[in-house]
Amino acid sequence: MHSRTHIAKNHETIIPWGYWTWAYTTYPTEKWCVVPFKKPQGGRLDCKQNTHNQYVQVCIEHAFTALKGHFQFLFKFCFQLQIEQDLHITIYWVECCLILHNMIIWFEEQWQGE
Repeated sequence: MHSRTHIAKNHETIIPWGYWTWAYTTYPTEKWCVVPFKKPQGGRLDCKQNTHNQYVQVCIEHAFTALKGHFQFLFKFCFQLQIEQDLHITIYWVECCLILHNMIIWFEEQWQGE
């Protein structure tokens, strides 16, 4: 399933060389894609794996909190998804917020140097 996604097919052009992204466990661990450890069937994760997964969860939660801090409407962001186009519009809204969020971070870093 993941191999059909846009990012999986085009990660070389989406993610700059030397960078990576977090992803759900449905994605394989790749140089460009870091995923939480999956619990083995009938087994358990060891202490280091659990710690890693907790760290990933905290990082993701902090990222969404920071994003919502810049864009308050995301706290109550709700579109009724009745047709496929509604889903695409919702995705575009969130993508725009992510782009603007990254621009804010970049500009803040540039201004700190001056």
